[in-house]
Amino acid sequence: MSKPLPVELTTLCWLENPQGAVLLQKRVKKDWPGYTFPGGHVLAGENLVRGVKREVLEETGLKITPEFLGVAEWLAPKSRERELAALFKATVTTDFTVATEGELVWLPKESLATLPLAGTLNELLPIFYGESRYYHRG
Repeated sequence: MSKPLPVELTTLCWLENPQGAVLLQKRVKKDWPGYTFPGGHVLAGENLVRGVKREVLEETGLKITPEFLGVAEWLAPKSRERELAALFKATVTTDFTVATEGELVWLPKESLATLPLAGTLNELLPIFYGESRYYHRG
């Protein structure tokens, strides 16, 4: 019998304002550079919803009520560990107050097709657009 793979849990959250713009981080970290949505690792003892709420609050200062959209999974290229990303969206009525992992900008949804997105984010967009609920690579 094969041994189960270790799993790393992460989150991403599409934040949209009443004008229909989405909040993007322009990340400069080498591990995932480019434009992305707020999110990050789920900590031990947290569930996915608490994890995404904490990450969004830490990275933007915004308190959210997230809606689950779907999940993405892949094998991390270096560690060969399974990574699961729970994908959420939330509507926000106030502006961000902090930017801890890169510049934050509100942009029209249509601009996502022309931006240098981080990592596999472009492949995950169908989940955020409501066209799919699952993404798998590897």
